[in-house]
Amino acid sequence: MTNEEGSGDLYPEWLVAENLSEAVWLRLRRFTSPTLCERTIAARAPGLAPDILKKKGQELAFAVRSALGYWRSEPGSLNARVLTRYYALLQITIAEQVASPQSTADLKDIQAHTESGHGLWTIAATGTGEEFPFNYKVACRDRGHFYEYCRFRGVDLQPFASKPRPDSWDKISTDGQARLISLADLLRRIPELQLLIEETLGVAPLSLHVAYADQNNIERAERIQQHTAKTGQIVFDVPVATPQTTTYISIHPHGRKLTADFLNSLDLPVRNIRPALDEVTGQRYFVGDFTHPSDKNGWDCIETYKSGYTGTSLIVPFWAQIRDPIIIHLMTLYALSIVVRYLPLLWHEIEDGSLDHIRALIEHYISVFDNVLPKLAIERITGRSLVAVMPGSLDGPA
Repeated sequence: MTNEEGSGDLYPEWLVAENLSEAVWLRLRRFTSPTLCERTIAARAPGLAPDILKKKGQELAFAVRSALGYWRSEPGSLNARVLTRYYALLQITIAEQVASPQSTADLKDIQAHTESGHGLWTIAATGTGEEFPFNYKVACRDRGHFYEYCRFRGVDLQPFASKPRPDSWDKISTDGQARLISLADLLRRIPELQLLIEETLGVAPLSLHVAYADQNNIERAERIQQHTAKTGQIVFDVPVATPQTTTYISIHPHGRKLTADFLNSLDLPVRNIRPALDEVTGQRYFVGDFTHPSDKNGWDCIETYKSGYTGTSLIVPFWAQIRDPIIIHLMTLYALSIVVRYLPLLWHEIEDGSLDHIRALIEHYISVFDNVLPKLAIERITGRSLVAVMPGSLDGPA
């Protein structure tokens, strides 16, 4: 904990409600109050000067009001929902920067970045034999809002940044083409879409449902049994003498596209992935090795994601190890917003033509976005995890 952080950062915030979605939205709306914003920032950094605290509170409240203005406009058409969600998320990323005690950026600084553009561009790949959204590529610039937001998040995009958008795909070098990521691969990385990806895109997802493998408990029991037989002592677990140890991670597929070879080809922290079979249910799954310091719990060393719409998931990283869900959402919505605004024939095919399955995927995605992003936004603004539970539930109050 730094000198600027308050002890409240160490504890999660709890919400208890019958209607959890409404409770989370109400919690987010509290940030439209500059006074409450000041108190939130002060809880993260009690040592901030009063004038800085006041300015941050005012600018945070403005950014959240702006986000909600887009978000809660509730347009009926899908194209309008795509646009409003992109601009709402853009404002949330601004709110996150303003709220951070470690960031000196204010609205004036951020405006200097946004005046340089969004920091992203898109282009359709030609001659690759791919169809939308696989042929629809997204690139990042070395300036603009996206670049600066990623830098704020500790992500260096310089090795992956591209020059301004060319007129056509064939004017991009082979190396430059390799640095771009497809809209399909962004959608595949959204954990809440795992169950839809194979059905709508015909490929495996790039976010994986993971769990603590049963093999860990089996081997732990064997170690304890051997230790007891040797020493006569009964212990909870046998201490590990080596500096590193291995935790087994199970990967549970939601379709038939996943194979051990495919999983091992990905840039995952889990290695030596092999097939396994649940002898009780007959379901197949995979198990891999995750090596970490022996004095730490394996789950504390691996970056996973979970929401009310998906189980614990591991997102396959890209560009400088990006697996941040808000960055992925920002890129996805930007790409979709370009289609909505500037590619009427393509959007017509999505709405009414041969790409109607993509429309179903986008509709599902926007609905999920509306339900998971408010909680993520609150956590980024407060610097604390948010636990929302229903009364009477296992985690609810007695």
